[in-house]
Amino acid sequence: MSVRVLTGAVLAAGLIVVPLASAAQFGRPAEIPLAGTPTAVVVLDATQDGLDDVVVGNATTPPLTLLPGTGTGAFDRPVAFGTGPAARALAVADFDGDGADDLAVAGGNQVTIYLQENAVLVKHASVDVPAAQALLVTDLDVDGNVDLVAGSSTRATVTVFQGLGDGTFQPGIDYATRGAAKSLLAADVNGDELPDLVTGGTGVSVLLGNGDGTLGPAVSASDTAGISALAAEDFDDDGDPDLAVARAPNVVDVLLNDGEGQFSAGTSQHVGGTPVALAVSYVDGDSSFDLVTANRGTNDVSVLLGTGDGGFQQQSRTRAGKGPAALAAGDLNDDGTNDLVVADRTSKAVTVLLNGADAPQPVVCTVPAVARKKLAARRLILLRLPELPLPTCDQGTAPARLAWHEPDKFFFPRPLAPADEERFLLRSHSPLAGDGNRLRLGRRLWHV
Repeated sequence: MSVRVLTGAVLAAGLIVVPLASAAQFGRPAEIPLAGTPTAVVVLDATQDGLDDVVVGNATTPPLTLLPGTGTGAFDRPVAFGTGPAARALAVADFDGDGADDLAVAGGNQVTIYLQENAVLVKHASVDVPAAQALLVTDLDVDGNVDLVAGSSTRATVTVFQGLGDGTFQPGIDYATRGAAKSLLAADVNGDELPDLVTGGTGVSVLLGNGDGTLGPAVSASDTAGISALAAEDFDDDGDPDLAVARAPNVVDVLLNDGEGQFSAGTSQHVGGTPVALAVSYVDGDSSFDLVTANRGTNDVSVLLGTGDGGFQQQSRTRAGKGPAALAAGDLNDDGTNDLVVADRTSKAVTVLLNGADAPQPVVCTVPAVARKKLAARRLILLRLPELPLPTCDQGTAPARLAWHEPDKFFFPRPLAPADEERFLLRSHSPLAGDGNRLRLGRRLWHV
């Protein structure tokens, strides 16, 4: 049965709703280290190759990191890009009508739009939003152009920017809410075939859409406190969008819609500690919608399998990195099923969970301490270095290509095929020997 959910809402917590086909369960996770501090994450085709990529929003500069997808659940080397303040929320849409995925980034006192240009996301325009923390892309005025809705952490308002279809927007219009909006989604909650706005933060509020881009007053759907994320789907298969609400300390509530925009309490399920992000997906192979949360307090992901009547089975949990901050769904290994990627703020990584398969593990190479010391002491000497031990990698001998580094480790985000071990290319600004130097390590050349 179809459901009147008119957009995939992207929240401050990193929600993206992408219902695809099904698989049994999530396999062994892979944690991919990053140079930045992740705060938000989305899945999109940033490189225009038909494969899902991942863009991470960072609390540090540069504000964005692209992980180019390979169609296997692994990624090529991360690419930092973007300028401006730290990112708090991300949203994906085609803002200029060219059929390509574009990106909206909320951070500081603005929302910045990046448009696709020759398979590269390029900064295009920005709009002002004080302390922007939540984002939603939808078509509130039903004109075929993508509109933008932003929530502030310091004001009890949401701001609506009507899109002009070229990546720019009309001046924003503010609408009062019952508190700062931490999460946003759009759905036709009252059955009039027009998109309405739902906000979460201090309770849940509904602002009915008028079809011209304007909204009615905020009406309470729930007074429950501590809400961190929202999702909407037809959980009880009656044709009306219901709501799922993640809240502290460890609960997801389901609010069932009567078809006229009135919500009643449904089931409540326990999840891991402090859920900060929520996604709707198909996980277990049936036709019922399932729920997934990323849990900051317990460093894991909870899966709630739907029963099709508005209920959910008890959670199953899978580990993530430390300090999950955001969650997104997409087909990362190009098999037609929904996979997950979690932005882990504390461990400065993303965790990849593939549906029905183990995620490819990244290569981690440790630089021996004696090599680090001798290289640091002789960083300007290109010849006659003593015999030094090579980096040891968890995939055996050191691979031919490595990527970015921490003080004593180098990482490559996917397993590597056998390659020439005589030459090593470290694509990073290495503190060990300086960029561009050729250093002889044993019988091999180590390019840094």
